[in-house]
Amino acid sequence: MSRVSIRPVTTLDDFETLGASWNGLLKRVGSDNVFLTWEWLYTWAKHYLRDRHLWIIVVYDPPDQLLGIAPFYIRPVTWYGLLRVREMRFLGTEAVGSPYLDFIVPRARKKAVLHAIYEYLHRDISPLWDALTLSQIPAESSTIDLWDSFNREAGNVMEFAAWTACPLIDLTSHLDDFLAAIGRNERYNLRRKQRRLSGMGTVVYERARTTREVEKAFDTFIELHRMRWAQRAPVATFGNHTFSSFHRDIARLFSEQGWARLDFLRLNGEAIAGVYGYSYNDHYSFYLPGFNPDVCPKASPGILLLYHCIEEAIAEGQKQFDLLRGITDYKMAWANGLRRALTFRHYNRHLRSKAARLLQHSRDTVKALVR
Repeated sequence: MSRVSIRPVTTLDDFETLGASWNGLLKRVGSDNVFLTWEWLYTWAKHYLRDRHLWIIVVYDPPDQLLGIAPFYIRPVTWYGLLRVREMRFLGTEAVGSPYLDFIVPRARKKAVLHAIYEYLHRDISPLWDALTLSQIPAESSTIDLWDSFNREAGNVMEFAAWTACPLIDLTSHLDDFLAAIGRNERYNLRRKQRRLSGMGTVVYERARTTREVEKAFDTFIELHRMRWAQRAPVATFGNHTFSSFHRDIARLFSEQGWARLDFLRLNGEAIAGVYGYSYNDHYSFYLPGFNPDVCPKASPGILLLYHCIEEAIAEGQKQFDLLRGITDYKMAWANGLRRALTFRHYNRHLRSKAARLLQHSRDTVKALVR
């Protein structure tokens, strides 16, 4: 491959101009998902950067053919109250639970482009960072093996830090296939819950479709989500102003693209359950549910609305219904697969990086001894 050109994007103004080319490149890569779209990551940066430093690495084939994007930022963080570390991470890794992050590079050029990014990190901007954390990379991504090979060649070590799992439902074009897969007991329970709820009055399922409808209905969803968590966590996620502002912006942007999904179950006109999700690239992402725990708890309105969302996804021709992070009982009862995401870290070679690595290893050793 000819020598590439690398340009860092370090301001929100410059990031804003990348929208069309960013999403155009994303359509050409195997990791295309809603959490890597320009809309999701730019909105995250707008709300969460604060004292963090934007450092998106954009790779071109001169003069201007876009080849790859490393959507990074650098955050100053004190590890364990002892050492100030400059940690480079993927955009979207804090607060909003973005799964399936990765470099945005077409498969045919991936090894060469990732190697150019690796060299740029360790040669051109090495003084700027101490640790690099690659969070939530899908386990099947070639990034993991490629990045590990670059580290080995350079005499570095890539360390495993964490993993998460997302239950999945692979869909066909027929609802009967889904019902057959969940088994007789689950089908019976669904019918029983539906009869119980119908006995309480008029049951209506509705979806906010237009941008105006989504913006208007979002307050209703937030209240349902708060109701759901009121007994367990008095300050729910939407109690955080930044989180709430981020999602209001995302719901608006995604609704303009046709990606937002905001569904409700109403009983006698009252919204008693809500689901907030995204539909993108033939995949439905089940982001957050909410429900009123005081209304018909034995009918499980949240479960009935989830089932309705699966019905809608099948009708829309979705290929997969992703329940996202969390191996909970209600998700696993219907899931027919799991998708794992892995987090890795490696350290720079200067003194503070070595101190950070030593501190991390010491903490891991203490945790192992305590167990």
